[in-house]
Amino acid sequence: MRPRILLLAFLATTLGGHAQEAVRGEPIDLPTVLRLAGAQGIDVEIAEARLREARAAAESSTWALFPTISPGVGYRNHTGQAQSFAGPVSDVNKESVNAGATLFLSLDLGEAVYRRLAAKQTAQAAEHGLAAQRRQTVLQATLAYFDLAKSHQSVALLEDSVRTAKDYHGQIGQAVQLGLAFKGDELRAFAQVSRLEVRLRQAQDQRRGDAARLAQLLRLNIAESLVPADDRPLPLTLVDTHRKLDALVQGALNRRPEVLEAGALREAAQHQDDAARYAPLYPTLGAQVFAGGLGGSTSSARRDFGNSTDTYVTLSWKIGAGGLFDSARTEGAEARLRQTSLAETKTHDEIVRQVVEGQAHVTYLGQQLKIGEEAVRAAEQGYKLSLGRKEFAVGIVLEALQSQQDLIQARLDYANTVGESNKAQATLRNATGE
Repeated sequence: MRPRILLLAFLATTLGGHAQEAVRGEPIDLPTVLRLAGAQGIDVEIAEARLREARAAAESSTWALFPTISPGVGYRNHTGQAQSFAGPVSDVNKESVNAGATLFLSLDLGEAVYRRLAAKQTAQAAEHGLAAQRRQTVLQATLAYFDLAKSHQSVALLEDSVRTAKDYHGQIGQAVQLGLAFKGDELRAFAQVSRLEVRLRQAQDQRRGDAARLAQLLRLNIAESLVPADDRPLPLTLVDTHRKLDALVQGALNRRPEVLEAGALREAAQHQDDAARYAPLYPTLGAQVFAGGLGGSTSSARRDFGNSTDTYVTLSWKIGAGGLFDSARTEGAEARLRQTSLAETKTHDEIVRQVVEGQAHVTYLGQQLKIGEEAVRAAEQGYKLSLGRKEFAVGIVLEALQSQQDLIQARLDYANTVGESNKAQATLRNATGE
């Protein structure tokens, strides 16, 4: 019995902590992720381009209220028959030259006013959309970082578990050769090593995929593997879990840029509806003024050159398509307004759902964290007691290995819960608009 006790005592020393193997990769921390996501996200740049386009359209609608000026020079030559104002036709050869500027204005007053109001609201909607997209991109990058931290911690724990299992397998193999252990124990230890190595490969695959997704979001080199700067699971406190649900919902509806974006789009649709109803009642103002010089004669265009001014002003109304009595246009505008109103309501409901769901998720994950901590402490205590039994040869060889695996699993579960809790808090913080 004495050799078995010595063997078991020696095996107990292999269960000590192992230093984590260095993982090659580019380290990155959460503040860097937040900074890069808000500045380099491709979806953010797309939203910025949409904002510039909307602002340009709003500015263009403003310039449409002003007349255009066309400076230039004109030359006219006529040879052959011409009819005079009195009616007779005669053979005439003449030429003329004019030089000056033409001021031209064709202003559909109602359309111009309502189009400008709608364009301004559309630009405001694009501005709020940019803010919403930036927040969404930052949230996606934050969640991707927490996923990477979670998978990285899983790899570290499984590497430690595989090393321990291999040590046990080797030692039990030696004991079998010496006739101190049962061959079945060696096979069980080998099967345990195989299972753990499969889980390790799966965790490494998950970590590589998480690193690639994070690099894509941050527009970094996807081929280079990112690793989190934090090697331990760190539960964060990002939201006040004691705030009442009504306060969280109201704060979200007041702060979320999606609400402001939906409201601006509804206002733009309202202006378009007003344009369909009332713009045709406004007249279209037409004006054309030429100021410059005119010269000409039967022989030379340079003769008799002097000042010349022509003015032309009209007021008109349009009846039919795009004008008065166009019921199809009015119905279309009403349908667009209805759609934007429903979209605004849907946005409100979605935000409320996100807050309610997020608060519940954070609450239950907080409870799971406490349970996970207790499970880790219990597994650590069980592992210590298992080692104590080994010293008195009460337990079997694989008992310490099983206790170690229970501890590893408890730590894996805890690391996973920490990662999910951090993700849930980040999601809830984004949902509340903070």
